[in-house]
Amino acid sequence: MKSVMLLFLVMLSSASSFALEADFSGYLRGGTGLNLEGGKQECFNNQGIPGNFLRLGNECAFYSELIFIFNHQKPTETDPFFFRTQVRLQASSKGTRQWEPESNRDFNQIEAFVTAGGIEGIPGKPWIGKRFYRDVDLHLFDWYYYADMSGVGGGIEDIPFGSGLFSVAHLIQAKEDNDPNDAIPVETSVGRPTLQALDFRFKQYSVGPGQFLNIWGVYAWAPASKTATETYQATNGYSLAARLNGALWGGSNNFTVLYGKGAMKDLNIYANSTLLENDDSQNRAHTWRIVEDWHRDVTDNWALMIAAAAELSDLGTTTNNRKEWQAFGIRPLYYLSDRIQLVFETGYSRIKDESEQVAGVAVGERQLIRATFAPQISMSKSIWGRPVMRVFISHSLWNDANKASVGGGAPTFIDKNAGTSFGYQFEAWF
Repeated sequence: MKSVMLLFLVMLSSASSFALEADFSGYLRGGTGLNLEGGKQECFNNQGIPGNFLRLGNECAFYSELIFIFNHQKPTETDPFFFRTQVRLQASSKGTRQWEPESNRDFNQIEAFVTAGGIEGIPGKPWIGKRFYRDVDLHLFDWYYYADMSGVGGGIEDIPFGSGLFSVAHLIQAKEDNDPNDAIPVETSVGRPTLQALDFRFKQYSVGPGQFLNIWGVYAWAPASKTATETYQATNGYSLAARLNGALWGGSNNFTVLYGKGAMKDLNIYANSTLLENDDSQNRAHTWRIVEDWHRDVTDNWALMIAAAAELSDLGTTTNNRKEWQAFGIRPLYYLSDRIQLVFETGYSRIKDESEQVAGVAVGERQLIRATFAPQISMSKSIWGRPVMRVFISHSLWNDANKASVGGGAPTFIDKNAGTSFGYQFEAWF
């Protein structure tokens, strides 16, 4: 990590020698605390529900992204052409102490791509590389629920189309050496097994005063392959989604309906590209997802966020094939002053997955409730005021069916139905 950071510092320092304009931005967040049993805070979710449900009192680690943007040419009034390179480095640690062992920390290059625009004869902005290729997130759940196909590939984005913008991309997801899904070799008759996807996006089409329609569609596939001992069948699938965003009740609203089938059953690019020839469950599986996200910023002394999401899935198996979950959260903010705020967050989630069984007996419905109170100091009087730092106390409740799952992430609470944490958090965008 030190050598990589040194390389980027050299690149930044030398950029001026070549008259290359470079921009720098990033994201930081951190949290640490205690459980009221006396040990370090243990974060946990309702396992099987994506994202981080009610994140306010449930962030135990330190996470950072450092973004370097090198402007080879910026657009001007007389020449709209631009060309730039973007690199994003990610680092995280468990936050156990100031200097942590290698096993407690992580470092990655999560973006490295080039993009250009304003090219005569080519509408939109071509790009090639590794990048975040995603749309909106549900902030209360820390979840990019719509059009998150982040990975490697190339495409053209923001092509003018009517009152909106159209984007198309070819994305590639190769099998990892340490794929947690199985122990299948990474080399087969086709080489390294790979899932490909054609991603189509239509953004911000005006459908009324202050209302915009967004459409997302994907077709994904992986070919059949084999090794000396196994044969793997071809897989394919698709997703279709519509998102309506705009003004509602004095605030900003997103309402989204999504459907994914086969290799896009999870509405992302992480499907298995090596399906055993006698297991067709992935190709038969499908998922419906609905998400509602509404927030209203400052109204006198109050602001409010509301989030709700639900999924209904068929796992594609012949028995125990139904999975469903629902989650709801609300975060009111009260402004004592322009800088000092009181934040409260609470909500409920439930999940029922028929494939979850212990000794042949279904686990049943798992429930989790969380409530968090956090006085905070913010950069500005806004929901999105950052940097922010806060002190929080968070209390969670869960049912008996959820004991084993909660205990997997928080061993201190494995034999309990409730737990409380106290701690500190900060978040900054720059």
